[in-house]
Amino acid sequence: MRFIGRLKYAFYVIFHPFKGFWDLKHEKKGNVFSAWVLVASLILLYILRRQMTGFILNFNILNEMNIFVEILSVLVPLGLWCLSNWCITTLVDGEGSFRDIFVTTAYALVPLILLNIPMLLLSNIIIEEEVSFYVALDVLSILWTAFLLLIGIMTVHQFSMSKTIFTVLIAIVGMVIMLFLFLLFVSIVQQLKSFIDLLWTELSMRM
Repeated sequence: MRFIGRLKYAFYVIFHPFKGFWDLKHEKKGNVFSAWVLVASLILLYILRRQMTGFILNFNILNEMNIFVEILSVLVPLGLWCLSNWCITTLVDGEGSFRDIFVTTAYALVPLILLNIPMLLLSNIIIEEEVSFYVALDVLSILWTAFLLLIGIMTVHQFSMSKTIFTVLIAIVGMVIMLFLFLLFVSIVQQLKSFIDLLWTELSMRM
């Protein structure tokens, strides 16, 4: 029941973000497990939306889906965001731990989860002239989530709004840098592997 209560509390958080995010951290109204359930729900809806969105709005090649890539397309940005935000806020005396940032972010994603359900259904019954309703829901889910994330980060770190906006922008830059460094590392490893394979082939031919 406590688990169900933590999930139900997400409905309170999205409509009362200041008190909701405060209680998530200080009253333990949410935990890591419930946060992972919310993230898993978003991943599931993301996959369903990719595969089952109506043909008017679906430009994906349905038989070429790689479920591993789809899962990573949610987890990688989430992980980079939490890590980058934690690194930046630690340097500027933020009060939130990595756990707090993850739980706060997961609960801020709830509008994306809730609004993706009617969007998925709507996409299969609307005609081309009604696409604006679908787009409006999509924009609303993104703006609502962004607003909650901003309030959540401000609350969990006890920052002012200006300091929150500054750290969020720096965290986004940090995400880009970390992604670049990771891709650079992967590229170097691939080139090193190719060189070793070529060297081994040459040595094998000479032996």
